[in-house]
Amino acid sequence: MNIDADGTFQDNRVTLNLKLSGGGGIALTGGGAVGLAGDKPLDFKFNGNLPFSVLAGQLAAQGFTLTGNANVDIRVGGNAAPAINGTLSSSGGKLVDVRRNIALSNLAINVSVADNRAEISRVSGNLSGGGSVTVTGNVGFAPGSGFPADLKIALANAGYADGTLVAVTADGTLTITGPLMSGPVLGGRLSLTKAAITVPAKLPSSLTAIDIRHRFAPADVLKQMEAIRPKSANGASKPIALDLQIAAPNGIFVRGRGIDAELGGELKVTGTAVAPVISGGFQMRRGRIVILSKRLDFTDGDITFGGGLIPVLNLEASTTSSSTTITVDVTGMANDPTIAFSSSPSLPQDEVLAQLIFGQSMSKLSPAQIAQLADAVTQLAGGGSGSLLETLRSNLGVDDLDIKTDDTGQTSVSVGRYINKRTYLQVEQGAQNGAQATINLDVGKGVKLKAGAGSEGGSAGIFYEHEY
Repeated sequence: MNIDADGTFQDNRVTLNLKLSGGGGIALTGGGAVGLAGDKPLDFKFNGNLPFSVLAGQLAAQGFTLTGNANVDIRVGGNAAPAINGTLSSSGGKLVDVRRNIALSNLAINVSVADNRAEISRVSGNLSGGGSVTVTGNVGFAPGSGFPADLKIALANAGYADGTLVAVTADGTLTITGPLMSGPVLGGRLSLTKAAITVPAKLPSSLTAIDIRHRFAPADVLKQMEAIRPKSANGASKPIALDLQIAAPNGIFVRGRGIDAELGGELKVTGTAVAPVISGGFQMRRGRIVILSKRLDFTDGDITFGGGLIPVLNLEASTTSSSTTITVDVTGMANDPTIAFSSSPSLPQDEVLAQLIFGQSMSKLSPAQIAQLADAVTQLAGGGSGSLLETLRSNLGVDDLDIKTDDTGQTSVSVGRYINKRTYLQVEQGAQNGAQATINLDVGKGVKLKAGAGSEGGSAGIFYEHEY
């Protein structure tokens, strides 16, 4: 950074002219005077360009990054308790909250400062998940005040995703009131236009903390361990208090592991950001669960939160196979639900699944059908590194491997592979129809040639497909 300064001293008064440049684009000019006698009056004025990079250290400690520049026009007057007045504006900046997976681009800022208060005419930006957010209001910064705030946050089709479990799109208005440094209140009402809760197809590997102790550590190592050990917090700051209402008449989708359900309802969120308390929930509107080729419609269900932020599922589907009524329950935390089977009359779970998929007892299933059941159980449980059929497909080096069972219990196996981008070859072996080979050739512009040959003869045809 380059600093150019000159000034004079006369009659207990210092007059300065300053020019700052460099430092990531900083370009400030200004000056003024300060008295050295009496109440030591101040009168300084500065204007120019201030890059947000000068705040990088403080913001990084809180998990933020801010890029861009601000135009400032500031005047400092008064005496021992200086009064700051002026304006700050910016456009085209970007703010990223790394900890909460939020990014704002095209950031526009218009703020005026007077009488120890910042009046926010507008702070707005476009969210990386879609939509926009606009903040208006004011924040006080008088010494010892704790930065009292009265802010309004308007969300317009705002999208947010945590990257693993939840993605939402919301409209509404939030408020932040009270001292920012000591338990402000976040309130308001949001309407969720759409939300998706994804039940993970595979559970992450369990990680267990390892207790490592360094025996006979040298003095330098002990000193380093003490320096990096987290210190206890003795501050008086309080977490953000919550008073939120979240409404979603419908459009809350739960998908994954064969589940496709839509729910709706309303929540109330109180407590604090550290320990939120969530009451209410979302009730079933419609839904289904598909296990292999068997579809069951959900007849009842809801989503609650059990006082935390991870959704708790409680969904139920039922069907009848022969003279057996089969019920499927999906319960527990959305990131690791339990899918259980029961029946009337009561049967073991493997028998229930055999009746559900094939309509017959486990003892009558063929080895291929048993493999299908094992594959279904693996996928429903979300465990392992992949399903049985997926592992077989990978080991065989084919693009598709499918086992199908018809209404009479007869099983067929099909294997398919792309020879090139336009040619697909499929071979199917059935218990009754023998072997059948089919080749599909994509000629282009929606025209496809298909030919097949097998133990019962062959066929060929020309097909035209058009999406509209």
